Formats: sequence, C-alpha cells, structure tokens
Amino acid sequence: MEKDNRPHVLLVEDEVSLGYLLKENLRLADFTIKLCKDGEEGWEAFKIERFDICILDVNMPKKDGFELATDIRRKDQQVPIIFLTANSTEEDKLKGFDIGADEYITKPFSTQELIARIKAILKRSKSLVQETIMNEPIIHVGKTSIDLTNHIIKFIEKEVRISTTEAELLKLFVDNKNKLLTRNAILLSIWGRDDFYTARNLDVYVNKLRKLLKEDPSLEIVNIHGSGFKLAENIDA
Repeated sequence: MEKDNRPHVLLVEDEVSLGYLLKENLRLADFTIKLCKDGEEGWEAFKIERFDICILDVNMPKKDGFELATDIRRKDQQVPIIFLTANSTEEDKLKGFDIGADEYITKPFSTQELIARIKAILKRSKSLVQETIMNEPIIHVGKTSIDLTNHIIKFIEKEVRISTTEAELLKLFVDNKNKLLTRNAILLSIWGRDDFYTARNLDVYVNKLRKLLKEDPSLEIVNIHGSGFKLAENIDA
C-alpha cells in the first residue's frame, strides 16, 4: 500500500454541518482529516493516531477545546494547535495561548483563511525542525537557554514549555537581540502576512513572552513606540 504523505489533521467540532463542511474543504485542499464530534472523541483519536496539526472548537460538550488541548500538550508538546471559537476576548485568547495554541481563529471565518493558516503553521513548524537539525538545537541568551527541539525555555531554577509559534518568535528575537524588529518584519517573518488579526496575535504573544522572561532579569522585550520591539540583553543584571 502506498504511504499517504498528506498532512494528517485532527478536526474536533461539535457543530455537525460546520464539521462536515470543514472536513470536505480540507480534503479538497489535500489534507487527510479525522473528524470528531466532541472533546472526548477527539482525545481518544489523538491517543492512537499521529496528527500533524489539531484544529479544536472551544465550546464543546463532555470535554471543551481548552481541556482537550491541555491533554494533548501533556502527551505532545510540538504538534501545532489551532482553536476555533466564537469567543473573541483577549482573556480567552491568552488562555488559549497559555495552553500552547499556535493560532486562535474566531467565528465566523472563511475556510480559505483557515487553510492558509494551516499551511503557514505547518511550513513554519517544518522549517524550525529542519533548522534545529542543521544548527544548534539549543540557543542561549542572557541567563536563559531555549531548547528549540522540545520547545522548552530553561531558566536558572525553572523551565517552561512553549508552542511552535512562541519558539519561532523567541528565536527571531534572540537572533536580533539588542536590535529593533519592526512590527511588519515580525509579522511577515512569523505569520507571512501583516493584517489586523495577526497584529493582535503578536501583541498577545509578546505579552506572554514578557511574563516568561521576567524569570531572567538580564532580558527584557522593550516596546519601541510606533516602530516595534527589541529584545534587550543586559549581561550585568
């Protein structure tokens, strides 16, 4: 039997009509889809199958998307996760990113937009893996080390797991430490586009990374008003 090399997608959506619509559109976009109707069914599928990316509705019966993502992250730190939800508050987005999401898409949305974001995440994830194989899998800045293979930030007395997108963003800052990175440059490098949605995502990610880096007094992500951000390293701190 010929091996199926198409990306394998776990789609967990309790709205039957939307679930089948997304499944068909993703199939036509050359993905292999496993559709589950609730979080418990999605978790059972994840335990026995290999997936390249997970797309999870948030508001579901039995086990919601946040609970399912938490279970997935305990088992696999690297598989990308996209949340689909009608909840658009920053608090909900922060919760999703804290769990380890790579994207947070609010309903309603176009299937073509979803497909584009899936492809972008898979491309970034593959590039990051290839780069860590070719180069040092662990990078150092300040008093912190970042394990790009396992997506772990290691401080002196603490280590924290991060998502693929967080690892990519942090690597970009480290590669350009003490230099200004414009918002446009960051958005195009990480997301491949510069729009309102990704700009809001960037702010959420930067805020999360700032909180994490408080563990290392020698590092600070500085906001350059009207321009962008800079990872400032003070080795004497």
